[in-house]
Amino acid sequence: MTSSRRVIAPWPGDDQIAYLQGGIETTGGKILWLSGTTATRERQAQHVGDIAAQAVLALEKTGESLREAGYEWSDVVRLNWYVKASHLDEFWAVGNDAVGRFLADAGCKAAGVFLAVASLAHPDVLCEFEATAVK
Repeated sequence: MTSSRRVIAPWPGDDQIAYLQGGIETTGGKILWLSGTTATRERQAQHVGDIAAQAVLALEKTGESLREAGYEWSDVVRLNWYVKASHLDEFWAVGNDAVGRFLADAGCKAAGVFLAVASLAHPDVLCEFEATAVK
């Protein structure tokens, strides 16, 4: 079965941000759902206090999971972002640019939700990403 994709982005400016405000329609194919990925190693938060470094590490780990399952960043159709509300200003100041560069270099342009949350599972984790990929 062959999968096809159609980007739905009717608003000008989607090419200037790291995500689609519209969406992606897919037909056929296999679907991979990745749960939230954070900047942890062996249950310990990495880059404590550095939201940009945490975001990049979480995305690198998401990429590892994608590759292990036989997918690439270009297969991702939905990427949800969760950022601790207490660090939202810092994320917009430095984290968002780091995420945008990472996703552009990885070839990922996906629809998704950006949510500011009170807390995440680990007190030192500042952001988390979950992905859905279709191949």
